[in-house]
Amino acid sequence: MAGRLYGNGGACSGCGQAIPANEFVTRAGGAVFHTKCFSCSKCGTVLNTGDRYCLLSGSPVCESDWHKMVKSSSVAAAAVGNVTGNSGAPVRKAKVGRPRRSRE
Repeated sequence: MAGRLYGNGGACSGCGQAIPANEFVTRAGGAVFHTKCFSCSKCGTVLNTGDRYCLLSGSPVCESDWHKMVKSSSVAAAAVGNVTGNSGAPVRKAKVGRPRRSRE
């Protein structure tokens, strides 16, 4: 999940500037961003906690731009391993229902 936490004194993955240890940051996919720098790499819309996004080569892309990219090209096939939901974890399909006992 893209969460807002305090920085650790490193550099922002968006702008490259230093992040003071007392400043709020957004973490996604192992990268750390200033909260104002966590934005869609295509349209520049600032992404907030709870917004749906995916990481494409380490850069956040908003849900609407992702759908536009998928419709216009084969970027989905190239980025299947990099697609993440708002939790930062790879998206996967879950089984529905309860586990069943084997028939052995």
